[in-house]
Amino acid sequence: MSTNRPLSNKTDNNSHHEDTLFRLSNLPKEIRQEELYVRSPLSALGLLAQTSSEYEKDTAYLRLLPAAIHAVPEFLDAKENATALASIAILKKHPELLFIKKKVTDHYGREIWASPYQIFLGAGDIWALRQIQKDILPLIENGEVQAEAQFKEQFPNCPWPLPENFSEEMLYDDRNKHQIEEIVEQLATIKLLIDVDPFNNNKPLDATKQAVETLCKLFQPKLGEVIRSGLHFPLAIMKEVYKTYNALQQGHWSSFFTLAVIKPALDALSTVDGQCCQGGLSERELDMEKGPNRRCHSSYWYPLGRPLSLTLVNDKKKRGAAVIVDPYDGDVLFISSSVPGYFDYYTKSACGGRFGDGSGAGVAGECFGKLMESKSSSLWELLCSRAQRSQHTIVMNITK
Repeated sequence: MSTNRPLSNKTDNNSHHEDTLFRLSNLPKEIRQEELYVRSPLSALGLLAQTSSEYEKDTAYLRLLPAAIHAVPEFLDAKENATALASIAILKKHPELLFIKKKVTDHYGREIWASPYQIFLGAGDIWALRQIQKDILPLIENGEVQAEAQFKEQFPNCPWPLPENFSEEMLYDDRNKHQIEEIVEQLATIKLLIDVDPFNNNKPLDATKQAVETLCKLFQPKLGEVIRSGLHFPLAIMKEVYKTYNALQQGHWSSFFTLAVIKPALDALSTVDGQCCQGGLSERELDMEKGPNRRCHSSYWYPLGRPLSLTLVNDKKKRGAAVIVDPYDGDVLFISSSVPGYFDYYTKSACGGRFGDGSGAGVAGECFGKLMESKSSSLWELLCSRAQRSQHTIVMNITK
C-alpha cells in the first residue's frame, strides 16, 4: 500500500530559507539593523549577504569590523587563496567604510575603538595595509590624506615623516611603553625564582607560580580599558620572553616555562601575528610577500568546532590535545607521556620523535626579532612612498 512520503530535507531547508528571507524583508530596515543584525554572528551575516544586494549592503560594516580584527580568511576552501582576507573583499565593494570608527573586541578580549584602517595598523597587519594602499585608497577621495591623519592618531608618539631608522618601538604609545616595562621587570623576577627553584617532581614552588600568574595578568587587557592608539600587543614582548628563556640556567623548568609563560604570550598576540606563528616564522615557512595562512590560527574555529591549527591529520599514538604550536616552524607540541618535562611533536609531514622544547627556543626568539624588522621595513617603504606622492600632489597644486 502506498503512503505519502515526506519532503526531503533539502526541500525543507530551502522552504525555511525562503520563509526566513520573506520575514526579514517585511521588517523595517531600522529594526533589522539595530535589533537583528547587531546580534547576529559573522557567519550568519555572511550567509545573509549572499542572498541579495540589499542585505549585502546593509550588513557590510557589521561584517567588516570583526573580519578585520580577527583577520578572517576570505575562503575556507583549501583550493582557494589561503592568504586572502574577507575584510579586503568587503572594502573593495565598500571603500567608503575604511575610515569609520567603532568599538570592536578582538579574540583576546581587548576592546578597541578604531576604524578598519586603524585596526590593521594596531594589529601590525602589513599585508592588509599593502592591499589597502594598492586597491582601496585610490577608490576614496583624499584617501591618502585621511590615511595619514588616522596613522598619526593611532601612533601619536611616532615621528612623521618616518625616519630611515624607523623601528617598531617608534609606534608605541604610553600604554605600550608601560606594559613592556612592567613585563620586563616581572620576567627578571621570574628568572631569579626559576634559577633557584628545584622543580621537585617537575613542579615549581608556589612563589614561582605566583610570579608567573602576575606576569600573565600583564598580558591581559585591563578592566574597562578601551584601546585607542598604539599596537595591540607589541612583538617586543615576545622577544623579551624568549630572551628570558635563553638566559635561564639549564634544568627541568623548560616545559613549565613554555606552557606557563610562552603559550599565554603567544595567545595574546594580535590575530595576524598569531597566524604567522601558527604557520612558522622561519624564512622557509613565512613568505613575507604573500603573508601568513589566514585559515591558520588557534583562536579561529572551523565550522566543525575544532581549532584548525591544532587539528591533526595523523595522530596514531592518540596523544590527546595539543598544547602549543612552536612559532619557529609551526610544529605541534604534545606533553610527553613517557619522559617528564619533554614534548612529543607533530610536523607538517610526519610524526616525529621526542625532543626537549629548549632546542628551538633561541631560534624562535631570533625569528620574532626578524619579523619585527621585516614588518617595520615594509611599513617604512609603504608610508614613505605615500608621503612622497602626497608631497608631489601638494607641489603640483601650488604650481597650477
